[in-house]
Formats: sequence, C-alpha cells, structure tokens
Amino acid sequence: MHSGMWELLSLDLALNASLQPIVLLQYVALVGIFSILLMLRQDAQRLIKSKKILLGLILGTSNAALIALASGFMQTPVKIFLSNDMLFLAGLLGGWWGGMTCLVLVALARYWIAGAAQFEEALFSFSLVALGGMLLHRWFETRDLSALSLKDMLLVILMRLGAAIVPMQIIDWMGTVSSSITAQLLSLRLSSTLLSLPMIILIFAMLRREARYQLAQQSLLQQALTDPTTQLPNRRALRDHLDQVLEQNKERRVPHTLIVIKISNLKDLVAIHGHDWTDQLLISLAQEFSSGASSHALQASAAHRAFMFSDLSLALVVPHRSIQQVEESALLATLQMTLQAGLPSDGSLSPKLQFCVIDACAGDSANVTLRNISLALQDSRQPVRYLRQSLIEQAQSNERIRQQLLEWVRSNTPPLYYQPKFCLSQRTIIGAEALLRAQDDQGAAISPLLILEVIRHHDLQQAFEWATIEAVIRDARYYIDAGLKGPLAVNVSSSTLSDANFAVLLIQRLKEAGLPGARLTLELTESTLLQDTQQVAHNMLLLKDHGVGLSLDDFGTGYSALSILAKYPFSEVKIDHSMISLLHYERMRTAVSIAQESARLYQATLTAEGVETQEQIDILQSIGIRCAQGYIFSPAVPLAELIELDSDGPKKASLDQPVGSVGKA
Repeated sequence: MHSGMWELLSLDLALNASLQPIVLLQYVALVGIFSILLMLRQDAQRLIKSKKILLGLILGTSNAALIALASGFMQTPVKIFLSNDMLFLAGLLGGWWGGMTCLVLVALARYWIAGAAQFEEALFSFSLVALGGMLLHRWFETRDLSALSLKDMLLVILMRLGAAIVPMQIIDWMGTVSSSITAQLLSLRLSSTLLSLPMIILIFAMLRREARYQLAQQSLLQQALTDPTTQLPNRRALRDHLDQVLEQNKERRVPHTLIVIKISNLKDLVAIHGHDWTDQLLISLAQEFSSGASSHALQASAAHRAFMFSDLSLALVVPHRSIQQVEESALLATLQMTLQAGLPSDGSLSPKLQFCVIDACAGDSANVTLRNISLALQDSRQPVRYLRQSLIEQAQSNERIRQQLLEWVRSNTPPLYYQPKFCLSQRTIIGAEALLRAQDDQGAAISPLLILEVIRHHDLQQAFEWATIEAVIRDARYYIDAGLKGPLAVNVSSSTLSDANFAVLLIQRLKEAGLPGARLTLELTESTLLQDTQQVAHNMLLLKDHGVGLSLDDFGTGYSALSILAKYPFSEVKIDHSMISLLHYERMRTAVSIAQESARLYQATLTAEGVETQEQIDILQSIGIRCAQGYIFSPAVPLAELIELDSDGPKKASLDQPVGSVGKA
C-alpha cells in the first residue's frame, strides 16, 4: 500500500473518531445479544457444537437490526457498522454453516443500505472476513471453553486484525477501487477493529464463565448421582438409566435384566465389626462388581453397568439378556461364587449375599421396576429369587390391598359378611360370625388369607381389628332390631388382647353404643394364644365380667388345646372343619367326643365348623353337639341377607360348591 494512501488513512481515522460513540453502542448491543443467547441456551459448549445455523441467523439478523437503528444517527457520508465483527464471530463460532448463513444476511443488508455500487468488492471483503473466522472454527470447537487462556484469545485477535487488513490490501492491489475509497474503508476497518477487540475478549470471558458454571453444575449433578461410599452411580442414576432403556425399547425391543445383590446380614456385620469395616466391605464388593467378578462372569454381555441400589444392596444392569436367559445360564452361579470369594472375611461372621433378578423393562416406568424389586428384597429370604411379571403384578396387587385396608381402617368400613350359627335341633339362627369378603376393582374376590398377609406385613393388625369391631358393633344394632338371637362374633388376635387398654376401651365403646356385652363374641385361634401373658388373661376376665363372649377357634388343631382351655375363661369352643370332614372315621369321632366333654367340663359350648352333609349333622347330634355352622346351612352373607335368612329359615347351599370359597379371615 503506497504512502499517499496511508496519509489519506490517517485523515479518515481522525474523521471516524467522531462516530465512535455510536459504534460503542453497537458493541454494547452485541454483548447484550450474546448474554441473552447464553442465558436462553445455557450450555455454551453445546451451543457452539450443535447450533451453528442458529448462531449464523442470530448474528446476521442482529446485524441487520443494528444497521437499521444506527444508520439514522450517522449523518456522515461514511457509516461504521459491525458487519465484519458479526461475520468473523459467525465463522468462528458457527463454522461454515454459521458463517455462510450470516454472510448471506450481511450481504443482503449491505445491498439494502448502499445499493449495487461496489457490491462485488464488499461481498469479496465480507467473504474473506467470514473465512478468517471459519478457518479458526475447527480449532476453537475442540477447545474446552472453561479453560480458554490468554494465548487462545491472542490468536483470535491476531486473526481478527488480519481479517480487517488483508481484504483491503487485496482490493487495493486489484485496482478496482480508488486509493481514497480504499483508505476510507481501511480506516473504518481499523477503527472498528480496535474497538471490537475488547468486545471479543469480553465475549470470550462470557463463554468461559458460562462453560465453568455448566461444569460446576455437572459436578454437583454427578455428586447427586454418585454414592459417596462406593463411588458407584446411585439409585437415582439407576432410575434415569432405566428410563433411558425403556425409552429406547419403545422403538427396538432389546432385553435388559436387572440383578440386585443384597448383603442380607449387613446389620449384623455392622453390630460386630462396625461401620468402617462394613464400608470397606461395600467398597470391595463395588470394585468386584463393576470391574472384577462381574466382568468375568458376564464376559458374554457387553456394556453392563453397576449401581448402588441402597445401603444394603448393589445393582447390575445386563443388556441383551432376558431374565429367562439369565436363569437358564450359569451366569448367576458364577457371579455369586466369584463375588463371595472376593469378599473380606476374618473367620467370624461372613457376609451373606442375596440375589434378586428382574426384567428391567417389565414395568411401565423405572419407578415401578425399582418399587417392585424393593418389595421383593424386603419380603424374600430366598438366596436367589427371579421376579417375573406375575410376581410384579402380585406386588402391585398387595399395594392396592394395603390402600384398601387403610381406607377401611380410616372409615371403619371393612366389607363384612356374616356366616350364621344354627341350633342343630331346631335349625334356627343363634348367632353369626363376621368374615371379611373383599373384592378388587374388577369385582373378583380377594383371598382373606392374602389380606391377612398384607395386614401382618404392614403391621396393621390391631388397627384393622379395631375397625372390624367398630363395624360389628354398628351392625349388631340392626341385628338386634331385626329380632335375631345370639351374639355376633368377630376374630381378634392375642396381640390386640395384649394391649393394656383393650378391654377397658371395648367395654366403654359397648356402653356408648348401648349394646349389651352378651351380644358380642371375640374369637381367638389356638395358635395366637401359645404365649401366655398376664395382660391377655386380665383383659379376658374383664370382658367376661361384662358379658362379652370368648370363643376358642380351631380347637384341636394345635398341641395345647386343653391347657389353653384351662387357663382362659372361654364360653365357646369351635371344632375346626378339618376334623369335621373326617367324622366318618371312628378315631375322629372319638376325638370330637373328647372335645365335647372337655368343653362341657369348662362350662363352654362346643360348635362345629364346616358342616357340609346331613351325615355329619347326624353324627354331631349323636355325640351331643347342639351348635354348628357350614355351607349346608348357609355361606357367609351380607347382614341384610342374614336377617332375611332368619325369617325364611336355613337355606341349604349346593354341596358341589368349593369349600375354599368360604375361607375365614
């Protein structure tokens, strides 16, 4: 570039100084645009790698908007805009796609402002500036934004200066534009570039700050997804992983098996060795699980992942293997042997491993799968358990039953049916026993035994029995008003009778309801009274003094029937249906006769349960038994039907109906 052009350049630089405030405002606007962009997109590294055209569109559109706003304030023949900075940044951050997108928009804006005059030279200059940013893009894209250094910024600044001077030098050599115009353009480039350098540094600082913030957030998230003791991904990470597996399986069904390994005696190990020893045990198991034993045992299954399932257990997700394939192979046995061999043991109490295997894709969501396997680990004492779909449905069914139980307890409305007791000689109702008869949402009967299992598992027995007593007391009023004779009986457990306040509270409740004690009978099974407690005896004496009947259920099925009958003041003894079904044997008739005599000696009435045939009735009457209940008289019915039954007389049930449908609860 000749000396005359540099003289013109110095004059133009002085003239352009008057436009610097407006240029600075444009730079402030550009920094604001980047701030908003980072605020909206947040992840700066991902923005640069995946949103290239978006960057070009934003910078190109922003350039057009700034031109429209700033041109009105520049009343000089020559105007300074940020087109070159926009182009350079678009190429640097957006690569070829971002640079070309911005170039098209900048060229259109240039044509709109200045028309066709020297448009080719302007387009050539713009292209070289954008090219300068594009040449650096590949290098810049691979940089860690959180670690951008002063050296990196210096390289970008030098490229930006070169992109400002080189195009003007080439245009001057080409001679297509006069030296005075070239000098004016170059002075514009230099002045705007000098002002843009701090802006570029500021944008770099913003990118680095945002990248460091994202890195810190990822570190916090990683800590939240990592177990601090074993450094394995935790239960939350396992849930996220299973959600991803379920999402992928919507398109392509790939079997995944979840193997959970629990140290079943970890609490005992803590008590003996302390937390430090057991923490080291978990760390050792995690190391074997993630890299040692599991890799050897699962060598045919690639990309298995280990997780910390809970404080007592670890989990392994095995892709490309179904639960059936795991069961049929030696995988679990190999894994168990190698893990057990790698566990520390000092000759005292050794760790016991419990395995539970489930189809990772069986549930509708990861939460369902994790909940089901938690239930399985809690309920099962088996060393190895395969949790198939049927067991998952059972766990879900148990939860629905629990919810029903909670509602019954809250409202004192368990679904009760009543099986009447009859006088054998007159065939009249002399009482009735409350039995639980529940149904699911589809109207199918729920086994009372299953309900009892859920009650015991969730420690709801006393609360449920109180709700049942309240319901029977309420029904007893209708029973009495209908003119029926005898008491209503309700089953209770010895744990309820062991409550120091039970008898007092029940007597008070009977008085509040205006119900005579003789109208209520409490039935206890022989098995619940094996533990003799003074509190149970005390409560039973209080209840007897108030007139409440006490019935010993399932008499003769245990080993201490006579001793229990001698210890507690029972007014009724009920022979179990298993004995009644064998009355055609002489030895069983003798046993029932002995039971009848024992009941008579202790001033108790003997009632036969499960009577189903006329032959049984005849035998019972010959022995001297006067009371019975069973399907031959009536199954358990709602209270309204019980009242109708008393007025119509006993109705014989079909003898080919299954006896199991009248289970007790």
